[in-house]
Amino acid sequence: MKLPSMDNWAQELEELAAIFRGGEAEIAAAFFSQKRALKEHAAWLRFQVAREARNLEEIASHQRCELVERVDKTVSREDLVHLLTEDYQEIRHYAMLAYIYEGLTGEQVQWRQLRESAKAAPWYELSRKEHQRWAEYKEKGSRLELAAALFTRGGGGALFYGFISLQGGDYEVLLSEASKIVLNDELEHGASEGRDELFKLVRRAEDLLIAKKIIIEMSQIRLAMRNEQFSRPLTETRLTEIAGGQIKPLTVQTMLAACRNRLPDWFDVFHQKQKPLTNQSVID
Repeated sequence: MKLPSMDNWAQELEELAAIFRGGEAEIAAAFFSQKRALKEHAAWLRFQVAREARNLEEIASHQRCELVERVDKTVSREDLVHLLTEDYQEIRHYAMLAYIYEGLTGEQVQWRQLRESAKAAPWYELSRKEHQRWAEYKEKGSRLELAAALFTRGGGGALFYGFISLQGGDYEVLLSEASKIVLNDELEHGASEGRDELFKLVRRAEDLLIAKKIIIEMSQIRLAMRNEQFSRPLTETRLTEIAGGQIKPLTVQTMLAACRNRLPDWFDVFHQKQKPLTNQSVID
């Protein structure tokens, strides 16, 4: 097997991640390619709102207070700034998606209850598997293996790229506009969390093979999880094709170009809309 030179290894890892980003975006687009029952729309939104509420859970458990006590000792000031910026962004994602859920379904969101109920949903087993593998790589793996596992974390926000082209009623337009903000935020705090660390650690051809194997493993878990979240719009055959590279890669440059021209105040636009939100994607 012919391997690329060291100068091209980072690009090869980026291209591999881009294949699976394209897969997540395809799942989102496939879901909206036809009208579906309200319960299916509610299901994917509940899943996503529950995931976005993770930062609320961490703040409520005083993790941030404990971190602040360590600033100027074992935690750097810039690390605190980066973490609180990410908190702000992730809570904004939660707020937008929770409003969309309420505007579409008429049901009020309670984030604590949602986080608990999510753990009983079928998709959560795949989410738990993803987290278990991260924990295993952190506890028993090398720095290289952990960085490779984290490289896939969040899918680079690619799911939301699949929503940006949506048009129709207020539901679709608000989701499209929210997705530009989410995607931009995800790219801002890293399309792939372990990128810089991983690229520094891949020094040999063997390192490249290890990293690729782990990226594929973690990305396939994510694809299955996303497909379950959206009521399985893609067949198992198609998921296998995507894992085999039969898809146009979704690059960071393409995602950046898609999230330009964002609304200055998404929340103001949402609150001006009549409820329930008009839509063209829900079966009457």
